[in-house]
Amino acid sequence: MTAVQNKNPVAHGRGKKRGVFMPNWIQFIMVLVAPMIIARILGIVLRRFTIGSTIISIASKWWIVLLMVGLVAGVAGVSYLSWLTDSAYIFFMKMSMLATFQTLWLMLGVIVPYFRYIFKLPSKENYVTKVNYILPFTGKWTVVNGGLTKKLSHSWLLPSQRYAYDFIILDDKGKSFSGDRRSVKSYHCYDKDIVAPADGKVVALYDKYKDTFVDGKNAYCDSSNIAGNYIVIKHHHSEYSAIAHLVPGSLKVKKGDMVKQGQVIAKCGNSGNSSEPHIHFQLQSGKSFFLSAGLPISFTDIEAQQKENYNVWDSKRSCDDNLQVEGNKSYIARGLEVENS
Repeated sequence: MTAVQNKNPVAHGRGKKRGVFMPNWIQFIMVLVAPMIIARILGIVLRRFTIGSTIISIASKWWIVLLMVGLVAGVAGVSYLSWLTDSAYIFFMKMSMLATFQTLWLMLGVIVPYFRYIFKLPSKENYVTKVNYILPFTGKWTVVNGGLTKKLSHSWLLPSQRYAYDFIILDDKGKSFSGDRRSVKSYHCYDKDIVAPADGKVVALYDKYKDTFVDGKNAYCDSSNIAGNYIVIKHHHSEYSAIAHLVPGSLKVKKGDMVKQGQVIAKCGNSGNSSEPHIHFQLQSGKSFFLSAGLPISFTDIEAQQKENYNVWDSKRSCDDNLQVEGNKSYIARGLEVENS
């Protein structure tokens, strides 16, 4: 093992405990994120068993408690990193940095848009899209997340995702898959064509993340970016579309390419933070997936109807007032089966 001088010195004297030592402020930061990281790693390792799903569920629901435990331990000066070897410590740091980076962006994404819009975020009442948009796919898909109101919203408290949508394909029985629910290829929407919702320029993309593990019950994330593989297209100086969770290696465009409305640009996948294959679609005010403000989008010339047996897929949430039609433009929400005319 190659020693790195002046970084994380390790004592090797007789009678001294071998371990990793670092400034208190670094220990304090590490203690804050360690419980969540450890729970996440254990969940990934054991996720094929019931215990794995339980660990992830506890970590997601009780992260505030875990954070407070870490905070108390940090203030008390407790160091539980001394058992790590040099190489393990470096790996741990990298994992923590990834988690902290994503969390930081999400936190900033809650704050920044409010200041940009002087605490008056875009809404149907004060914003009309500058471009005509179609649905980013071919054939009939179902809206399972998203809408104009707080009740129907994908993620109301995250400004960039306030008016975002999740789309999947449900069969007539209200099921999204056929066969083995642990295989992404069993899901009806997997590997289906994704198209550009309007003319524009590709300004950002990524397609190297593998598909995330799926068990048909819980959401997992096997990449360092919750969006997984994605494409961002600039349609207007203040309107960008973002499409996420694409199949690795399926992107048919590159950064800087000009695309036409309806052009096939990728395949639907399960990369990033996902419970099953689907696409995440949002219209946003800028290039950043996290720091932009979400924009309410009306789709042009589409067909929309209540999805038969939708309650089989989601029996807990209301789908009231999920369609508003104004001429040839439609505002949609969960529970609808939609397609381009």
